[in-house]
Amino acid sequence: DSSLELRSMAVEYKLTEAAKLKDKNTDMAIRAYREALVAARSVDQIDVATKELRELGETVDLPSLFGFLATWHLIAPFDNTNKGGYDVAYPPEEKVDLAGLFAGKDGSIKWVEYATDDEYGIVDINKAIGKYMGAVAYALATFKSDRQTPVQLRLGCINANKVWLNGELTMENEVYHANTAIDQYISSGTLKKGDNHILVKICQNEQTDDWAQRWQFQLRVCDSLGTAILPVDKN
Repeated sequence: DSSLELRSMAVEYKLTEAAKLKDKNTDMAIRAYREALVAARSVDQIDVATKELRELGETVDLPSLFGFLATWHLIAPFDNTNKGGYDVAYPPEEKVDLAGLFAGKDGSIKWVEYATDDEYGIVDINKAIGKYMGAVAYALATFKSDRQTPVQLRLGCINANKVWLNGELTMENEVYHANTAIDQYISSGTLKKGDNHILVKICQNEQTDDWAQRWQFQLRVCDSLGTAILPVDKN
């Protein structure tokens, strides 16, 4: 249903039905939880269905369910001293050269491949590249589509950020350490048939507090209802 409120009510009904079936008919309970999981768009409801299915011995592929992108090329650090790098168009914004060597904050830097195994698609740049303060990172993903179609790019990021789809800026949020959540920022764009390039800029500031050390993001591709759109090689 195009109404998320009505959908949520229907999913809640199905979750209640599944819970009643747990002690009576495991197969029927699993089937009901699966139906709820596929239909759910609320993160809370997805978490409930996932927890129950796993307790019943079932597997759940959350990255595919949400449409999180897990495989990226990363490059960092470029300079963001005094937050001065947010509006600087570093080389990845001009042209992506995955084989190139570039002047970074502390010397020459290059692109590296990274695949996150976090089931909520979190890319931890501290883990992938190293811990830097006052720094800019870029992440590039290639998304192969079998058709031209409108999409939403939904970003969760605790750092200042920008996102481009095929060279077109779709969002910019100069906000540092204001918490993060799935679907925190939403922008719209159009996938073309074939390879599409999604570029994310993630800016870390120089705060020294323990809670300000995270340098990470998660991004998923979906339709206007939050239904995952998967690349051709994941369908």
